[in-house]
Amino acid sequence: MPSHETAMAPDPTFRSLKDSISKRDLVFPTQVEEVAKLCFDYPELLAFDSTGDIAKLAGVSNSTVLRFVTMIGVSSVKAAREIFQNEVRFRSRFRNGIDRREKDAVN
Repeated sequence: MPSHETAMAPDPTFRSLKDSISKRDLVFPTQVEEVAKLCFDYPELLAFDSTGDIAKLAGVSNSTVLRFVTMIGVSSVKAAREIFQNEVRFRSRFRNGIDRREKDAVN
């Protein structure tokens, strides 16, 4: 008998989201775009700050931040936070790797 189970699509990555935006595959309404710009320029905001803080910084309502989360294809703020936390970790590792190489070059 055939299975009727459907595979859940994996959550997008920070890079795949940026790629979708640059290709215009993912387009936001004006207010949601303000949230997107803020979060992609400063991923640590969505990674660690409250949706209320993000809304205040973007000059939009809390529900606009939640619309952004939905529009990027994740089911919850928690899932969105994980995507942005991964990006912050990646940037930190990359930055630390560069710092180490610079120190090694000096020595």
